[in-house]
Amino acid sequence: MKTLYTGKLFIFLVAYLTVISLIQAQAPLKMSYQAVIRDSAGELVVNSNIGVQISILQGTTKGGAVFVERHFPTTNENGLVSLHIGEGSVESGSMEELNWAEGPYFIQTEIDLHGGNNYTMAHTSELLSVPYALFAKTFDGYEDLLSRIEALEEALDNDDPEPGTVTDIDGNVYQTVIIGNQEWITENLRVTKYNNGDDIPTGLNDSEWQNTTQGAYAIYPHDGGETEDDVEGINSDEEMIGAYGMLYNWYSVDDERGLCPAGWSIPSDEDWTQLINYAIDQGYPNDGDNPNSAGNALKSCRQIGSPLGGDCDTSQHPRWFSHGTHYGFNEFGFSALPSGGRWSYGSFTSVGIYSLWWSATELSGTNAWGRGMYSGSGVMSRENYVKSGGFSVRCVRE
Repeated sequence: MKTLYTGKLFIFLVAYLTVISLIQAQAPLKMSYQAVIRDSAGELVVNSNIGVQISILQGTTKGGAVFVERHFPTTNENGLVSLHIGEGSVESGSMEELNWAEGPYFIQTEIDLHGGNNYTMAHTSELLSVPYALFAKTFDGYEDLLSRIEALEEALDNDDPEPGTVTDIDGNVYQTVIIGNQEWITENLRVTKYNNGDDIPTGLNDSEWQNTTQGAYAIYPHDGGETEDDVEGINSDEEMIGAYGMLYNWYSVDDERGLCPAGWSIPSDEDWTQLINYAIDQGYPNDGDNPNSAGNALKSCRQIGSPLGGDCDTSQHPRWFSHGTHYGFNEFGFSALPSGGRWSYGSFTSVGIYSLWWSATELSGTNAWGRGMYSGSGVMSRENYVKSGGFSVRCVRE
């Protein structure tokens, strides 16, 4: 997700510029575009007419506009706006005449929250996969490509997409789930390599862990460390990784080589906020004292003494420690589990009790934002973590 700032306005882009729909050889080319619109106070701009100007720039972010069009869409009840680039009111240029081999190309978005053309916000980003798909119409397999792209756009236009799976560079397969306008993996990351194939360092002792400023991961020790009880039923590193994933320092999260699978990213602080706000909007307040809260709605139901019974009421890891009031009920399929953490000074703590996750948002030279959950509370809290700490990682689709 990208956050766009200009003056007092900003947009959260939660969707994408997708592969084009090449309808027919003589029909206009188009690209799907979605964004969630918020005002200067961070409030969703719902059921409102807005003005959008789309410009395709050539060469650089400051390059000349080779295509400009305007749209006047209406946001829905969630602040989401959807449009097709190529179907607006053309101001200049032609999508048909663009030579995608002469890139790079960039897309500039300008917004008027009042539905006119007094644009007060602009954001520019590079078009990456889209030009390739457009250029591909010149090769012999164009007709086959055409049918594939049409099927892809139909799937992307589905208002209620089905969750699926995603695979990391190690071959680990993760389930995913749609929550509001976001798609999340439902498990903690357990990858050992960056996306370019470089190994992520591991096996650091307490002193090495505390002092490194390079990316690293750790595996929670399966022979104990939990304050209420040992990690019963887990007898190997492999079983621990399968249950709770790995613990990464923030330097690995921030590494440009990338932790998450291609097309996915470490959630920003705003991504986490959007997740919580969605739960709140569905009637689950982020209230630590409320058993019917956002935090409990996002927790896995696996918990000692769960009133849901069945597989939910279990003492076998992975699971939450018992609590008389707060039990997870996994309303949205996020399936949060308490993987504990490794503190900045090297010791491990609180598997079965705490979920601790990184965000991609830096706070200072030594700290970054994250999120946390506790077995005895119904809140998902915003946390300020030291970068050398070791916490879990979730990924969100870009």
